[in-house]
Amino acid sequence: MRVARHPLSFLAFLLLLNLAGAGRNLHDRKDVHETRPDPLAKLLRDLKDSFTPAAAPPGSEQELDQLRKRVKRMFYHAYDNYIMHAFPHDELLPLSCSFIDNFGSYALTLVDSLDMLAVLGNRTEFARAVGLLKKHLSFDKDVQVSVFETNIRVLGGLLSSHLLARDPKLKLMDDYDGFLLKKALELGERLLPAFDTPTGIPYGTINLRSGVAVGETTITSSACAGTLMLEFGMLSRLSGRGEFERVAKRSLLALWSRRSSMGLIGAHLDIMTGQWTHKDSGVGTSIDSFYEYLIKSYILYGEDEFLFLFQQAYHSAKALLAKSPWYVDVNMESAQLVWPIYNSLQSFWPAIEVIAGNLKDASETHSAFYGVWRRYGYTPEGYNLADGRVQQGQRSYPLRPELIESTMYLYQATRDPHYVQVGRDILSSLEQTRVPCGHAAIEDVETHLLQDKMDSFFLSETLKYLYLLFTPRHWALNGSFVFSTEGHPLPLQQLPGDRFTSSAGFSSLPKFPNPFYDHHHQQQQHHHHHQHGRDDEQSQDGESSCQTISMKEEELHAVQNESSDVTDGLYDCTLPRPTLCLDRNASM
Repeated sequence: MRVARHPLSFLAFLLLLNLAGAGRNLHDRKDVHETRPDPLAKLLRDLKDSFTPAAAPPGSEQELDQLRKRVKRMFYHAYDNYIMHAFPHDELLPLSCSFIDNFGSYALTLVDSLDMLAVLGNRTEFARAVGLLKKHLSFDKDVQVSVFETNIRVLGGLLSSHLLARDPKLKLMDDYDGFLLKKALELGERLLPAFDTPTGIPYGTINLRSGVAVGETTITSSACAGTLMLEFGMLSRLSGRGEFERVAKRSLLALWSRRSSMGLIGAHLDIMTGQWTHKDSGVGTSIDSFYEYLIKSYILYGEDEFLFLFQQAYHSAKALLAKSPWYVDVNMESAQLVWPIYNSLQSFWPAIEVIAGNLKDASETHSAFYGVWRRYGYTPEGYNLADGRVQQGQRSYPLRPELIESTMYLYQATRDPHYVQVGRDILSSLEQTRVPCGHAAIEDVETHLLQDKMDSFFLSETLKYLYLLFTPRHWALNGSFVFSTEGHPLPLQQLPGDRFTSSAGFSSLPKFPNPFYDHHHQQQQHHHHHQHGRDDEQSQDGESSCQTISMKEEELHAVQNESSDVTDGLYDCTLPRPTLCLDRNASM
């Protein structure tokens, strides 16, 4: 009866009981620690939520401020330990307080997380970090690197931080000299030889010093081929050198031209022959960011043809991959089910639905994904929808950001305090990964074993999206930025107008209306935003009023056979850039 009158004492009792049990089952492996097993972890989390009242109403500024502080503590604990134990190496090993060079030995975590310091407003550390990179960052290395990962993490990180460093409103550095752009240009040049293929689709791996190795595999993923436009296009616009944008567009169009008659693309193909080697199609592993970069390239560059490509790909995905509220993998040619798995990389999809203006489906799919998180305390890499259990061999959670990313987008679009509570729950789970030297990945979501691993995206994406979720009026969310697939904010309004390259492959296509821009422009004209950020023309069923575009397939005939021989020209960037359909009236 005493326990009933003192629920927190009961909570402490359960905690002690759990610790005692865990002590009898500790693994001997040095790279694995054990925390609370699944059922008890969920019970403890639920009890804590029930018996510990919020210090402020859900979604209030007071509560958001408390949550922001918790995220900042988490970030600096991980960041400081990386600087102390791992820099200038790639990533921190948080359990052994050591380091690993598993990408390119190019200070990956600092480059990847540099713009997070800008998001946090830490001018002093941002300037110090740039100074550290000046002393230690080198790409003249005899090392094999992933073209995909190097592009999104390193090239994207350098470009984003460069643009933020020169932003006069942020005042990050008084004496910034363009160093980050210089390194980005050097890196881009070292990646270019990977694109010298018959199809224009790049090799998946390249040596930073010597180029493509003899005997290098010719198989690459669709994500590698289709996730280049934001970084390579921005590099062309900032440097005035059109070759980066040209190779990125050529790769994208080569991938697009090889879609099936159903409008689907597979997971892997041969860059020499263009033949598909893995015909499973989905919105997750090996394909995910292809969809993301179609719509985000349109938002960033304003070329309507990107929107048309996105619409075709999006409609095929909705028609053939969706098993509401889930998404599955099917054969790209027959649309027959091959893989009834929810993999954690699919968790970005509700964010894409928000950008597309489909709030109803975004909310329903997000709820399903979040249900998996609530069940285990984390999202496993794979969850078998047929069995209703974690997929064997996919039991880990490497501190991924995708579910948090979608939560942030949904809160921006709806201001529903439910999404703040989702973020609060995710934050509580992530706090359980803290160890003395950082934050450790989860090796098994059911046993909550900790793994000696802390990917750079934990700092560059996971904690960034979590912080922005709790900072809804942050300058990065004011409609002037597009986030890359690695969470790097790329500002739309700082693109130099006299250095835009040609449309590089779209020049022969007809022009047509731009609903995203038209909608945003109408909002600006009428100056009529709801207090909680809801769109004026939002329909009752939760779907956006954004209109779709209808074009005949033959109008893209020029795209199908696009060559790399395109002419440089000028691109007009003086017009306002389109932003999210659901634009938020956020403050600087």
